[in-house]
Amino acid sequence: MTDRIPNYRRNMIAFLGDYIGFALAMTLTSTTAILPDFVGRLTDSLVVVGVFTSVSTGAWLFPQLIFARFLITKERKKPYVILGGVIGRPLYLLYAVALGLGLGRYPVPALLLLLLVQFFFFVTDSLAAVAWLDMLAKALPEAQRGRMISIAQLISGVLSIGAGVMIAALLSADGPPFPNNYAVILAAAGVSLVLSLLACVFIVEPTEPVEEQRPSWSSYLPDLLSTLRQDRSFARVIMVRLLAGFDGLATGFYILFAIRELGLPPETVGLFTAAQTAGRILASLGLGRLSQRVGSHRVIQVATAISLTAPLTALALSLAGGRAGAATITIYAWIYVVIGVVTSAGMLGFMNYVLELAPAGSRPTYIGLFNTISGVLVLLPTAGGFLLGVSSYNVLFVLTAAVLAVAHVLSWHLPPARQARTMLAADPVTWPRKRI
Repeated sequence: MTDRIPNYRRNMIAFLGDYIGFALAMTLTSTTAILPDFVGRLTDSLVVVGVFTSVSTGAWLFPQLIFARFLITKERKKPYVILGGVIGRPLYLLYAVALGLGLGRYPVPALLLLLLVQFFFFVTDSLAAVAWLDMLAKALPEAQRGRMISIAQLISGVLSIGAGVMIAALLSADGPPFPNNYAVILAAAGVSLVLSLLACVFIVEPTEPVEEQRPSWSSYLPDLLSTLRQDRSFARVIMVRLLAGFDGLATGFYILFAIRELGLPPETVGLFTAAQTAGRILASLGLGRLSQRVGSHRVIQVATAISLTAPLTALALSLAGGRAGAATITIYAWIYVVIGVVTSAGMLGFMNYVLELAPAGSRPTYIGLFNTISGVLVLLPTAGGFLLGVSSYNVLFVLTAAVLAVAHVLSWHLPPARQARTMLAADPVTWPRKRI
């Protein structure tokens, strides 16, 4: 049946190539392990580590509503995927060159330039992401989107395990001196991003009817509020996403807790990167199948339950007075397995749910609104840094676990996306009040 869809095989391969290359690059520039450790070597300030993570997240989330409004009238979204990629994807490669030329000897300029690289990369990818997701929804049918994401996560996961081994070797005592070791890692990420952009070029984008005129902000903003009021399932998944996003309160500090408090050696960064990748692989197999068979709402429910175990594991080790050793490393690696599962569930669960829920002509608006509102989560890593400054890791882990527990409970109130969309079209005023 899929053979009858125009350019299905070509688009499937092109989307796979782009997703795999991009995912591998995100492993190499992980804001949960690699880059926080790099920033931690340039500064002792936990707040700076938190601000760095916040800027990365905020630069990707906040502009999406602006870009969504801009793309409403664009029949073809591919040019904007390419535009965002051409501007942003070579930046890590350029930063790696700067490190190789001696930038790492000057911590403050190195930090400021990395902050700029993160900001501009994620802003340009914010434009590309809104366009890419709409293009994906048009080019691949619902059942095949989950399949593509699952396959891509599986392949990129296997590749990322190799990347984790490479990272461990580069950051070990026998590896290149700092910052040349990080220069190699970031250069590999830059090359991977460029290759993923080349795969995008081969996507053949179908067309759909679009708005003839871009709405003014005075009418666009009330329409957004109306969407949230009428589509209660959409409002509900946003709420679950915001609460589930509280994992970001602690995520950037797990690696610092491991090295500074538990005394684990720096080369475990590579091991934890591989563990995170293993989590993505497991999720791509298990959650991908769950999404196809039962629905993306079940993926969200399973993922929020699993995410709760990360802060609880860290808390347990802290209370038990865990110290460096094989057992501690093995147990702590579970946290990064969980991070990998949750990362995978972001596409297979939350984003797939939104794509299934959104009417065809409103996809950019749904995507932009969902991600922009999620932008409030950008404050959490910085808040985590301040919280650590006035309290302790135990307080941070307890608070994170408490909010994640609430997110999991509320996730069970999400209806199946297809059912919600059908009922909303039939009765936009009362659905899902009758359902829930």
